[in-house]
Amino acid sequence: AHPTCNRAVRGSSPLGGSVCCGWPAVTVEVVTQHGTTQVDSTVPAGCTGLHRATVVQRDGTVALRDVTVLARPGELLAVLGPSGSGKSTLLRAIAGLARVETGRVLIAGEPTTQPSAYRDIAMVFENSQLMPTLDVAKNMGFGLTTRHVPAPEIHRQVEMQSRRLRISRLLRRMPTEISAGERGQVGIGRALVRTPKAFLLDEPLAHVDVHERARMRRVIAETVKASKVSTVYVTHDQSDALAIGDRVAVLNAGRLVQIGSPREIYDAPVDLFVADFVGAVPIGTLPGRLVESGGMAGYQVGYRTLPTWQPLPTGLARHIGREVTLGLRPEDVRDAGLEPNPDHVCLSGPVKAIDRNGRDAYLTVQVGDSRLVARFSGRTEAGVGDVVMVAIDAARAHVFDRVTGVALHHPLS
Repeated sequence: AHPTCNRAVRGSSPLGGSVCCGWPAVTVEVVTQHGTTQVDSTVPAGCTGLHRATVVQRDGTVALRDVTVLARPGELLAVLGPSGSGKSTLLRAIAGLARVETGRVLIAGEPTTQPSAYRDIAMVFENSQLMPTLDVAKNMGFGLTTRHVPAPEIHRQVEMQSRRLRISRLLRRMPTEISAGERGQVGIGRALVRTPKAFLLDEPLAHVDVHERARMRRVIAETVKASKVSTVYVTHDQSDALAIGDRVAVLNAGRLVQIGSPREIYDAPVDLFVADFVGAVPIGTLPGRLVESGGMAGYQVGYRTLPTWQPLPTGLARHIGREVTLGLRPEDVRDAGLEPNPDHVCLSGPVKAIDRNGRDAYLTVQVGDSRLVARFSGRTEAGVGDVVMVAIDAARAHVFDRVTGVALHHPLS
């Protein structure tokens, strides 16, 4: 399987390598730390990122372990994970700001060990540092100026990106005269005026106002597509990753857990960690035991049986009678008093928390020793402490191994 997409490598390339997911692969010779030469022909041409890279911190902590994350030309690859997962270290390693112990860094398909200044990348950090003695316009054009781009072209690029980002009014202001959110927008603009070999974005929207985030995501995505430049976008915000990423890579404790399209990550998480971490609302879980009757599958939860009213999935056949964990998305746990469905099983419990977003209200409901999150109407009058009845569509349950948390089954989309 290809390390960047978990799909089989098939076919051949006119470049002499293989074809992975429609992208030609190139043959790369790698000199290992022991001086031996290895050949790898599974790296898609033109990609930017890390290939089988391990990064060790100064105190000996392994920040990244054998990680392969490669963004294709013109692709925006979102890297998602909790604090301490290695997201920023991954970006620093690509940029040449963190030493790679083993593996390699590729910029536009070329392995490199050059210092950061020679890698021709455009970076945006969470806290954009602007030149305090230059106004916003000169800050945005600084990278072009240092590359001796003619002044009229610099002016054109700065004017165009400032209009797209809606920061034209700031061009004559100094960095001390704008807000943190505006400085973040200027930092993004400073990167987007260039056409580098790669864009590396580290939490670029962290300080941008909520109502501006969607538009800023759109500007970034449009620029990446137009420039055909590989882009690695690091974030801890699931909404950002799912909204902007062509693909999403999920990191945890320095390891790559899963990589795929936003829909693949959401619909078919490889384990309970990904299922719980990816999504605007956490997934609810129930402990159960897989049962089968008359060829139909169900789950024994306490004294209740949750029938799926569907044939036993082939992948679960050898797990009959075993303890499993059911993962239920909020959209599959609903208000039992609203449009009752005889195929759904109803469970009751007290409300522990409510998260309202206008149209919907997400109720965290205690069911035995577990908690489910149910999607109710935003007009619900239920409050914390009230006992509510929720309807569960067991056929929509994601099934995980009780011990390892590895996914055993996902419902059809």
